[in-house]
Amino acid sequence: MTSPKVTIAPVTAVDQPYALKLGTKLLITITVENIASQGRDYQLKGSQLSSDCYTLGAPAMSAEQGHHNQIEVLIHPTEVAAIGQHQLKLQLVSSEGEILWEDQVYLQFLVADDIDIMLTPDLTFIKDGVGVYQLLITNTSRFERVLTVQPKGLPARNGLTFKAEPLQLDLGPDQTGKVDLIVQPRRWWLRPWLGKGRKFQFQVDLQDTNGIPLPQLLAQAGVVWQPYPRSHGLKLLGLLLLALGTSSALLWQFLWRQPTDPAIAALRSSQTVVPQTGQKDIQLSWTIKNSQKLAKLVILREYQGQSEVAKTFRFDEGIPKELQRSTPSQNSNFCQSDQPETGALKCTGITTGTTNPGQYQFKVQAFSSDNASEPMATQITSLIAFKPNAVPLITRFYAPASRANTSTSGPVASAPSGPIQLNWEIANPSQLTELQIMTVDANNAEAALLQRYQLVNGKLPDTLTKYCRFTPTLTCQKVPTAARKPGQYFFKITASYQQEQQPFTLSKTIGPMNVQAKNLRIASFLINGQKAPAQFVLKPGQDHVKLTWKVEGGNNPSVAILPSPGKIPASGSMKYQLNPQQPGAITLQATDLNGKQVLQTVAIGGTVAKAPTNRPKPPVAQVKPKQAAKVKPAPPLPFIAAYPPPFSPEPAVLRQNPLPPLPARQTPPRATRPRRPVSKPVVSRPSQPRPPVAVRSSAKPKYSQAALKEAQLVTRGLVVARQNRKIVLNGSTWNKTQDAIKLLRRGYSREAAAQRAGVPLWKLNVLVSLGQRTR
Repeated sequence: MTSPKVTIAPVTAVDQPYALKLGTKLLITITVENIASQGRDYQLKGSQLSSDCYTLGAPAMSAEQGHHNQIEVLIHPTEVAAIGQHQLKLQLVSSEGEILWEDQVYLQFLVADDIDIMLTPDLTFIKDGVGVYQLLITNTSRFERVLTVQPKGLPARNGLTFKAEPLQLDLGPDQTGKVDLIVQPRRWWLRPWLGKGRKFQFQVDLQDTNGIPLPQLLAQAGVVWQPYPRSHGLKLLGLLLLALGTSSALLWQFLWRQPTDPAIAALRSSQTVVPQTGQKDIQLSWTIKNSQKLAKLVILREYQGQSEVAKTFRFDEGIPKELQRSTPSQNSNFCQSDQPETGALKCTGITTGTTNPGQYQFKVQAFSSDNASEPMATQITSLIAFKPNAVPLITRFYAPASRANTSTSGPVASAPSGPIQLNWEIANPSQLTELQIMTVDANNAEAALLQRYQLVNGKLPDTLTKYCRFTPTLTCQKVPTAARKPGQYFFKITASYQQEQQPFTLSKTIGPMNVQAKNLRIASFLINGQKAPAQFVLKPGQDHVKLTWKVEGGNNPSVAILPSPGKIPASGSMKYQLNPQQPGAITLQATDLNGKQVLQTVAIGGTVAKAPTNRPKPPVAQVKPKQAAKVKPAPPLPFIAAYPPPFSPEPAVLRQNPLPPLPARQTPPRATRPRRPVSKPVVSRPSQPRPPVAVRSSAKPKYSQAALKEAQLVTRGLVVARQNRKIVLNGSTWNKTQDAIKLLRRGYSREAAAQRAGVPLWKLNVLVSLGQRTR
């Protein structure tokens, strides 16, 4: 009788086992086709693997001829299964005991991701020392692990040396080991002389000494080798001076003296081919070196192929009178010594006597006093298109690059300490009569502010003299506008001019621009004229305090005092009524339109009042006089502040040390006098020393910024661990950590919070490290 045809999926082999982590599952499908002339009964059996690690589906079935049947086998290794290679032998056995088919499934059991590794810090800066790092390795499995630390550079040979102490860790279940890692660069030639330093990357791998596979762990960090100090640069400078001294002997024969003849270092014109200027004359500017030997300057003008002398200036007796600067405000047609020690002479805006329109080219020749017949230096300008009295033209209108950047929503202007500033350039400014800058709020177009500047006879008003100058185009830089508050703005420049006694205007608009607000912050928060502390103790009988506050920055922030009265102005003061029986907490909160929020909370608590001096004396039989005289005042009660979420106290902790009623919670002495003779136990006050003992026996919470900061770090770390799937939402560890966060906010130390909440201390340490990385 023919055996059935059997196929199995997935297919495994001795050299290709199926890798399966402990705690995961694998489904194997067996397809059976009975090709016998008659049907046969059979069943599936398994062996050579612990029965706890697999389940056989459909253990017995009947197949007709030509009909395909499927049997499923589920592989589910337990957490205590041996790590390494395994095999499962599968057999199809007939009802008569005959083996119809058999095959092997090859498996390899791997450990789960039960090793956590954290390397801090991410980056260190060193000079001549070493980089010190700390490696925290946590074994979250139920088995003992022996791990070896293997740091290596990225790339492997990048000049770093490593030293780990200890090099090997023996970690039990839920145990954390610490490794101190020292990293040092060795190749001195890789250290830079200038700049911000050279960065090296490295990685720390782990290896199990027992050969147990490890999860894919990558712990990477970096070290920056800062440049050599300036003192070390003297060594390099000495080598360079030695090389220069040798070469200077060879060059001295060619450069044995500096040239003394005048030379034209630069030549510029006030006009270019495009755009045409509107001045009445073409002006030239130049710089002459070694001007002490300068005898004369000749300006030649070339027009339509003909050349003529435009102007000649003699410098035999110094700067000629027509080129001397008469007033400090004169900005053209003058020469002055720019660098007297080198003999540099700078001439600015020298007129050439050109009044007719056309295209010109100018040549400037410098003659030496040693040879007045031949020019010692010559410079030629490019072709100049000249049209007298051309109309003004706004060539550029923009915000400075250092104060505005483009974004998807348009230019963004940052003005942290003042308004948005604008730059513009106007060609042909000689006919300008007025400039107007209009600032329009994009959110409220009707709110427009206008700045007007009058130009009389081509002179700038005093308000623009420190921002603008004629070059000869009118160039203005960093002119402040009326855009001071955060928001979006448009800007429009309008230039008015006259031509042939007729008024004309031209304008240009830019925007929108977003003015960024200052960082939202609470500038001051005072209680009774003093800086608001983290906790404020009420005096006996005190039922109100005076609050003073000031909030700065932000985009139109909304300020409120919680729980009441709610919304308030950004600055001010008020009388705040309190309930001495339930003081609670006061929170100053500010939120701007961008969603940014800052707050400051002050816990309000009461104190134990001193006993009235005129109370009746207790009987001598119940109270010892000497001991009663030495009783110290009771310490203040712990704060029971009703913080707004998430600063709510945990009732379970408060119930641990119930406190007896104290005189501070009673009515004034006048109301209690008739009641004292009625109850002798109250008069004798046998339990008076108990409040100090109860307070000392419990952990006294301290509401401080440090405690709130540590709770915030754990909260951030918990979010990061949840995102990395290291902690399950609403699981046991998640809920216990939430309890620990509440205890930290109440002032308990990290060790006490971990013990009370039932969280391992090493887990809180890891969460704090994760929270510090995300700040």
